[in-house]
Amino acid sequence: MKQLIKNTLTHLAAGLGQHRFSSTAPHLWVLMYHRILPVNDARYAFEEPGMIVTPETFRQHLQTLKSLFELMPLSEWIARRNADQSLPRRACAITFDDGWLDNYQFAFPILIEEQVPATLFAVSHMIGTTRQFWPNRFTRLLAARSGGTPLPAFDDIIDLSNQPVITRDLLADFILRLKVLSDTELDDRLDRAEQGLQLAAEKMPALMSWDNVRAMCNSDLVEIGSHTCNHFRLQQQLSDAVLLREIRDSRTMIEQQIERPVTLFCYPNGDTSKAAIDLVGQHYQGAVTTRRGINNAASKALELTRIGIHEDITNTRSKFEARLSGLI
Repeated sequence: MKQLIKNTLTHLAAGLGQHRFSSTAPHLWVLMYHRILPVNDARYAFEEPGMIVTPETFRQHLQTLKSLFELMPLSEWIARRNADQSLPRRACAITFDDGWLDNYQFAFPILIEEQVPATLFAVSHMIGTTRQFWPNRFTRLLAARSGGTPLPAFDDIIDLSNQPVITRDLLADFILRLKVLSDTELDDRLDRAEQGLQLAAEKMPALMSWDNVRAMCNSDLVEIGSHTCNHFRLQQQLSDAVLLREIRDSRTMIEQQIERPVTLFCYPNGDTSKAAIDLVGQHYQGAVTTRRGINNAASKALELTRIGIHEDITNTRSKFEARLSGLI
């Protein structure tokens, strides 16, 4: 019965959502993607479910979007809005966070085939390195420990004594719990845990190389925005010096690498503060959050909302359109 009700609501939202009707005012849907990975890729099993879309589903998304929206670069919509130029009644911008290597391997070829523009928000000082995001370092630690043994440096937060098998949903719950820690404390605990398990540093890159980024940018389909230098969450406890460096220096480095202006910014984890927003406004024309919503011409350019997309909730056209509706 619950599944029947869920399916009914999904079909209703898919057919009755705002994406299906032309309003008198322009609106902008900004979709948030992270990773594009095939199910049989080894990286798929070690990632949170809410981070992944398969290439097959991604292609279906683009084909659906082309039938419903005018697809355009995010920077173009912002520039047209700021210049009081006409805007589409239903516009959509595709965004990718972080700069994952799989975006280049699997998403980029599909964007070219479908001729769809997108914005890639790159973590500047991680591009071209083997540095890993803290959730992926934590996942690697879980895989390296023996059976139900505790995890060094984290046993005060996460009890693993009765969890010999870690499912992907349980992993997502653990990562959510760990977000109460600052980025500095997370790095310190991860360093100690890796040392305790004698885990060698990761040798394979998680993110793109600068050559990959330039290839995407030079296609004229993908624009590059900043996602800070190190993916630090821009919370109030961050010092003014670090805040400035994360926001300003990331733009400088990306512009040096791609030789094009960088006008867009993405807040890591969606965390903002007044100081962060003010600084972003000094260096960029627009910025996106992780807050869910559909934008209009009156939306704040530095706090644009997005709709998060992942495989489990969008792997059919009906489910995808329900997500676009803003109702589910």
